[in-house]
Amino acid sequence: MTSNQRNTAVFLTAAGLTGVLAAAYLNIAGTSSETSALALRLSGRIAFAILLIVFVARPLQQLFNTPATAKLLRNRRLLGITFAGIHTGHLALILFRANQVPDFELDIVANHLGVLTYLVLYLMLITSFDGPARALGTRRWKVLHKLGLYWLFAVFLQSQLPRSLDGLEAANSLLIVLAAIAVVIRTTAFFAKRR
Repeated sequence: MTSNQRNTAVFLTAAGLTGVLAAAYLNIAGTSSETSALALRLSGRIAFAILLIVFVARPLQQLFNTPATAKLLRNRRLLGITFAGIHTGHLALILFRANQVPDFELDIVANHLGVLTYLVLYLMLITSFDGPARALGTRRWKVLHKLGLYWLFAVFLQSQLPRSLDGLEAANSLLIVLAAIAVVIRTTAFFAKRR
């Protein structure tokens, strides 16, 4: 299996599994505003957890240099593609919710941050395949993926921050703590590399 075939299989599996699990849940629980919102939150949080692993893969290898961290770094691209697959399923859920829930409005102009984030996500996904990566060139590829990773991290961290302390759930507070730890790991690795 070529790397492009493997990347395609991982993406389709992640997107398909997200869609199948969400459809099964909505079929059992019903398609109310609450159930579709829960499916969206769950898919978003799972994807964010995977993004956190991608975010710390290189710094962990720089800091610890163990077989486990080396394997994590080698599989970072596949984890990123898994993240993109889950978020493609997440996008399908957003479109489903816009179609099924009358009070859920999907305004692309007002939600320009979400549109830009999906654009960055798909640019990173496309350039994870051999041909587009070669066409982009190593230097531009690194810039796109590094800036894109920070962009995705910031946007998805912001999505976990509650509007009030009353809205802080255990799942998003755990993700916020893990994100803070990820920032500490990246910062520590940055300064260790400078030394």
